[in-house]
Amino acid sequence: MSTSISPSWRLFIEQHPQFMKVLRQLSNTDWYAAGGWAAFIGHYHGGIYMQVAKCNWYNYGLDGIHFEMGLTEEALAAKVMEIGLHIGHRNLFDRERFNGLTVERIAEVVGGWDVEGLRFSRTNLSDRLSLPARFTKAGFGKQITAALTQLSELAPILDDGLAQL
Repeated sequence: MSTSISPSWRLFIEQHPQFMKVLRQLSNTDWYAAGGWAAFIGHYHGGIYMQVAKCNWYNYGLDGIHFEMGLTEEALAAKVMEIGLHIGHRNLFDRERFNGLTVERIAEVVGGWDVEGLRFSRTNLSDRLSLPARFTKAGFGKQITAALTQLSELAPILDDGLAQL
């Protein structure tokens, strides 16, 4: 009896070592190592995904504030993966108030980033930002870590917004 593996699981299995490179690279950055960050790598219907969040961002069920990327066959072929800033947990804190405390400050920071394809929304309650991260097979760990490092510049704004709630 032969067992076939779904395309999404095959992608997960094949790309898991690349995501582990990202995790090892993150562990060597000062901001991640000293800032109370955590990462989760998992399978989803499109392939493999990773979330990176601070421990105070209500992300215990993977639906709080986090940076998230998902690698699909399409993203792998294009060699670009979107990394999003998601603001979830509508039941644990007032997202509208939180966004009122953070949106303009985030807009000011990302307005200074010269990244082609960057998308920022002042109005979407959950999907605030999408940063395209270009990668090569050999440079995947460093390239994705560099994009996450750029996104980590938003952490003080997010922490401050949570502290004010």
